[in-house]
Amino acid sequence: MRVLPQAGRPIAYSTLAMAMVLTWQVITVRANYGGNWTALYCTGARLGTPTTLAAEHIYQFPNSYGFDGQMYHYVAHDPLMRNAELKAFVDAPWLRYRRILLPGLAYLLAWGNSNWIDKAYYALVLISTGAGVYWLALCCAERGRSLAWGLLFVLLPATLVSMDRMVLDVVLAALAAAYALYVRRPSWKLFMVLAAAALARETGLLFLAGYCGYLLLQRRFVQAALFSLAAVPALAWFAYVRAHTPSYGYAFSLIPLSAIWANWVHPLVYAPSVRLRWLATLADRLALAGIMAAFLLAIFWFAKRWRDPVALAALAFVAMGVVLQRHDHWVHVYDYGRVYSPVLFFLGLGSVERDRGSGWFRWR
Repeated sequence: MRVLPQAGRPIAYSTLAMAMVLTWQVITVRANYGGNWTALYCTGARLGTPTTLAAEHIYQFPNSYGFDGQMYHYVAHDPLMRNAELKAFVDAPWLRYRRILLPGLAYLLAWGNSNWIDKAYYALVLISTGAGVYWLALCCAERGRSLAWGLLFVLLPATLVSMDRMVLDVVLAALAAAYALYVRRPSWKLFMVLAAAALARETGLLFLAGYCGYLLLQRRFVQAALFSLAAVPALAWFAYVRAHTPSYGYAFSLIPLSAIWANWVHPLVYAPSVRLRWLATLADRLALAGIMAAFLLAIFWFAKRWRDPVALAALAFVAMGVVLQRHDHWVHVYDYGRVYSPVLFFLGLGSVERDRGSGWFRWR
């Protein structure tokens, strides 16, 4: 059997991952939704659909408000907010439109042709999955591990939720892998990754905070100032969005862990029609316990390697998760699991160091 050259093997694993995800999507769309691919956006019937997209025959889930993917679907069709009807169907335009990278690229890839935007969107979610596998494989190879470990990227909550509901978190997870790869040899590639992450989701700015914090600890002030410019495209876009959207209250509690504790004490109550309700409740609590364990491990890792830019980025996500509390963010693992996937990714990557004493779980 011919063995692929080292340079080609990451691409092979990336292609395999994309094939796996696409196969699953084809099967679930045909078996569950009659071949209607718009079902992957998880559009809720209670919100309805815009007449502008009537030709798409958007699949609507009955008695449901749907999920976030439906909002980014509308953003992809109107990234510059020129269609008043589409903009009105976006629940929080000041927030959704800031996360422009995936929907904006879908629009550009389709050349603004409404008939091709959805296909471009699906393709970009798939490509992001493949890119995450590719970059993770290279990260693992640098740490003395098999390239095949890159396939684990598919198991991240951000990847699983994105391939099921067309949210954009897989893009940020893939950029987390790129950050971990290029941060060891900073160049224009790292700069582009940091700029893209901030446009993918505002939490992508935490990668920039981690890297600039690392540079400041190293007293590399000029380089820190230069890389801070990676935030400029995102800040400019945020200003544009703010100028074209109404103000919107989005309050957080600053009492550490308050929302997490509230959801632990009073977990989601499932309807009587749900089978094995007790198991669902148990799974919710296990998920909360798991993410809290990840936060503790990230703090432990930072205490051990406080000058590591990847550990600093992970700590930035943990600080956000501990301090910024909003009850509805911590009800479903489908929500917080995908948001904090970079923490899980960085921890997993930190644990595979082959050199003695270099992993986060080994003391120097």
